[in-house]
Amino acid sequence: MNTRNTTLGLLLAAALFLALNLLASPLLRGVRADLTEQRLYTLSQGTRNILAGLEEPITLRFFFAKTVATEAPPLLSYAERVREMLEEYAALSGGQLRLEVIDPEPYSEAEELAVGYGIQGRVANAEGDRLYMGIVGTNSVDDEEVLPVLDPRRESFLEYELTEMIDRLENPELPLVGIISSLPLRGGSQPAAQPGQPPQQLPPWPILELIERRYEVLDLDPASLTELDGDIDLLLLLHPKGLSMEGRYAIDQFALSGGKVVAFVDPFCYLDPARQSADPMAALSNSSDSGIDDLLAAWGVTMTPSRVAGDSIGALTVRDREGQPVQMPLAFGITDETINGDDILTSPLKKLRFFMPGALARSEDAPEGVTVETLATTTEGGGGTMDTLSLMGPLDPQIVSDTFLENAPDAALAVRVSGNVRSAFPGGAPRAAAGEPGETAPDADTAHLNASSAPFNALIFADADMLHDSVWAQPMQDIFGNVRLQPQVDNASLLVSALENMSGSSDLISLRSRAEFSRPFTRKQALMLDAQERFRAEEVELEAKLADTQARLDQLQRDKDPSSALIISEEQEEQVSAFRAEQVETRRKLREVKRDLRAEIDALGTRLKLLNIFLIPAILAALTLSVRMGRAGARTARSGGANS
Repeated sequence: MNTRNTTLGLLLAAALFLALNLLASPLLRGVRADLTEQRLYTLSQGTRNILAGLEEPITLRFFFAKTVATEAPPLLSYAERVREMLEEYAALSGGQLRLEVIDPEPYSEAEELAVGYGIQGRVANAEGDRLYMGIVGTNSVDDEEVLPVLDPRRESFLEYELTEMIDRLENPELPLVGIISSLPLRGGSQPAAQPGQPPQQLPPWPILELIERRYEVLDLDPASLTELDGDIDLLLLLHPKGLSMEGRYAIDQFALSGGKVVAFVDPFCYLDPARQSADPMAALSNSSDSGIDDLLAAWGVTMTPSRVAGDSIGALTVRDREGQPVQMPLAFGITDETINGDDILTSPLKKLRFFMPGALARSEDAPEGVTVETLATTTEGGGGTMDTLSLMGPLDPQIVSDTFLENAPDAALAVRVSGNVRSAFPGGAPRAAAGEPGETAPDADTAHLNASSAPFNALIFADADMLHDSVWAQPMQDIFGNVRLQPQVDNASLLVSALENMSGSSDLISLRSRAEFSRPFTRKQALMLDAQERFRAEEVELEAKLADTQARLDQLQRDKDPSSALIISEEQEEQVSAFRAEQVETRRKLREVKRDLRAEIDALGTRLKLLNIFLIPAILAALTLSVRMGRAGARTARSGGANS
């Protein structure tokens, strides 16, 4: 009786096990527990804050051509992870985020909808069917944001891209960017390089057009700046030379109130208008430093004074005064080898170009809690610096090339700063009239901030010249005769991405790249590497035998009678036969290596399947059976004792 009950219990347990596996997915979809090693489905606190603060309904449409991707298991797996992440977004939105999953099958209305939204498809098979995988977001007023292609290689940035999309839909108004610059960004007249010549007319900088496509822009003159408009969302400092104490104080208080800053500063701005003066003495006497070292220090950053950085490894070729090509280390490029690939901003960048940049570093007395993250550096082993005094007057690339020494460790060319900073004006607001540095007005504003009231976020680049089109682009003439700029490096993309990154909410800026879903089959990889080593050894041996046999054949050919050059001797025939037999045998061995490798991998896979499918349930069943049998034995013993 007990045995029958135990067997029945095991059968019921097996049935329950199968039922749970079949019903768990539809019934427990809303129950979430992230048990993955990399915490793939645990969203960042910044994302959670943005989702919790949604005030308007947003719809996300996930287009994935599942019917076309049936022959691509890795893509199906990635799409499943995307869908699960989107479901997590919806679950945390308080009902404000609606998710639609759409399969744009070939020649369907769903495919037309995907194409209409701008989702990009690629041909996936011989029939010409297109594979679509992208996301479209819309808000209550029909604003649209599109991720036209989801690339598995950028999975670590998926959360940021999704959260940025939602943040833009929640706040569709164009951010207001205040630009503080002493550079002629809008063009205009510049004094002639030689006395007696007419002024030179300068065109606007193309980067200004890129900014105005995406943002409202407010031009601020550094020389007359005393306060900042309260509606400014982001400050862009482009060589803000000439700021008064009041102007720097206004920026200081903006930063302490949680304002966001993108700064391109320079210890020696080559394009500074003061350097272009026709008066050589005036050009020499005017410093080309951006002049905000006190603000940088308050933010935890220093820029090496009166020195510019160079890179002999990435040096660009320029023309000297005689028109001869010269490698100039102060004009150099860097690649993704020295660009931070883990930061949201710089990860897509491949090449950047600099012209006499400075060298940034975290200051020794940076406030506690301030993070200074390096985004780009000079090349290891090629970095060096030069004194700016040696660069005064006309620039001679040959002298620079001859005198530059690789005498410095890698120099930071760009940094990200975040955290709580302190004021550069601990004594309060400076006097409105000229006065001693640090002297405060008698009626100093009582709202003065001496430390952050909200976390500060900034991107700081040690070069302003890098944004001029002569550094990052080349004029190209199209077939209609129009001259257009052809970007050669990613400098313009860097600026646009920096503004996009910093114009979002602080929660969005706080996001970083996620862990990638990568669970390599390490045992399988070890087997393959071992087999490849054996395979390579066989291959090397075969090549050696081929070379040796060919050498012997060549020697026999040289030794034989020239009159019978086309006749193969008996000895040669024996050598050829032996070589062919050897070749057949070696190829047989190679096939055996491959077959053994495949058998080993298949056996391992079978063992793992058995372990997952049968062994674990069998262990649980055995434990259950032993417990039941133990209890039955105990009951039998008690019954026997009672009967006696």
